[in-house]
Amino acid sequence: MKISNRHERMVAAPPARIAALIADFDRVWPTQIAPAPRRQGPRLYDAGLMVWEEFDRPGAARAFRVGRPDGLQGEHWFELELAEGATVVRHTIEGGAVGRYEAIWRDRIEPLHGRILEALLDNVEAAVASGD
Repeated sequence: MKISNRHERMVAAPPARIAALIADFDRVWPTQIAPAPRRQGPRLYDAGLMVWEEFDRPGAARAFRVGRPDGLQGEHWFELELAEGATVVRHTIEGGAVGRYEAIWRDRIEPLHGRILEALLDNVEAAVASGD
C-alpha cells in the first residue's frame, strides 16, 4: 500500500527560526499525545513503533528514513519555504506499508500521525508567538 501524507502551515517567522525549533523535538513535540522520539545513537531515533534514521535530504530542514519495522518503508521530512514575510512549514511522508502494516498504518499510525503533526505545528506557532 502506498503511503503519502502532507501537513502544511504558514508561520509568521523566518525559516531559520522555524529550523531551530524543528531541530529540537523536545521543544515542540506534543508529549500530551505521544512521547517525543528519543535518540538511540548517531542519527537514530526511537519513535515507538518505528526507528527513524535522520539523513540529509536536499531542500529539507530535517529528514528521516523509517528503519524499522520491516513492514513500513519510507521517508518523512520537513521543508521550509519563505512566503510573503512568513514561512510555509511542510511535513511530507512518502513510502509504503506491506502485510499487516497496511492495517496498522491505516488504523493506528496515520490518525495518530495527523494529530501529532497538527499539534507540533501548533507548538511551533506558539513558540514563535511567545518569542521562545
